[in-house]
Amino acid sequence: MTVTPGARDEGPPVTTSPHSTVRVRPVVPMAVRPWIGAVMISFSAVWVRLADVEVARSAFLRTAYALPVLALLVAISGRKVVTHARARSGAPRWWLPLAFAAGVLLGLDFVAWHATIEIVGAGLGTVLPNLQVVFVGVAGVVLFRERPAALFWIGLPIVLAGVWLLGAYGRTLAEDGSMLLGIFWGVVTALLYAGALIVLRLARARTPSAAAVSVLWSLTLGAALATLIPAAAAGVAGPAGWPADGWLLMLAIGSQVVGWLVLTTSIHHLPAAATSVALLLQPVLALLWGALLLSEPLGGAQLAGAVTVLAGVALAHRGVAQARLPDEPPPLLDAAGSTPASP
Repeated sequence: MTVTPGARDEGPPVTTSPHSTVRVRPVVPMAVRPWIGAVMISFSAVWVRLADVEVARSAFLRTAYALPVLALLVAISGRKVVTHARARSGAPRWWLPLAFAAGVLLGLDFVAWHATIEIVGAGLGTVLPNLQVVFVGVAGVVLFRERPAALFWIGLPIVLAGVWLLGAYGRTLAEDGSMLLGIFWGVVTALLYAGALIVLRLARARTPSAAAVSVLWSLTLGAALATLIPAAAAGVAGPAGWPADGWLLMLAIGSQVVGWLVLTTSIHHLPAAATSVALLLQPVLALLWGALLLSEPLGGAQLAGAVTVLAGVALAHRGVAQARLPDEPPPLLDAAGSTPASP
């Protein structure tokens, strides 16, 4: 994706008379949005740990609690279209099939991710899903004939070395827990997240005019359906009770709605280097929150493994961001950088 440094989004034009138009400046400057989104999403695993409920319940409620807020935002976005762009249809987009399909994969990803958090904690549980960058890059080569830059291939062995360090020397939350099982679920999370991003990439390419909130609505709707099935099967599809529901509301509104929206509405308007740093800030902050707020173990070997994984992911991300199709224009979307780096 080609990004113009310093690109600005001053909002939709507001017609004040037949012959005059003014632009509405965004409340939050574009350059600040990715950082706000990254910080908010970095708390996701913390909210999951603090809720301390069944994996299926937390995965379902984070989507169920987000849906009413997103429905309101979609309805509002439809009215804004009528006000600011009279030539376009004012009907909000309530159904984007490919985004819904991506949401189904994302819902399964949530279940696997929350299982990872339960085993290895909020910090490492957020680091491991960033392996999706590697899987998205490989899928780009196989499915879209993309040619990642050399940095992608340099980053792969570094990522593998970091995963090996975590598997060999990392510690789980429980003394008798299995680090290998935690890494397994982390890799499953990354695979499912990569699949969701690839389908979401196709959805955004086919409906480029759809508002970000409409895409997120369909995405979350699919995730809610996917997580409802295991939650209902386990008999935990209802509220968790207080204070668990409070933490899950923080997860749903703070991360699932606000965090994702501020990232996805700004990431294509800023230089790739700036957004890459903001996205990789998520797992770094999650490690910090896990150690400071939840007293999660963070020994030297564990920290070395996490840093090695993130260093490899950073290189691979840069390589994917610079990928090009042979003899064709750049890809429409950078799947590894158009959405949050971790669920």
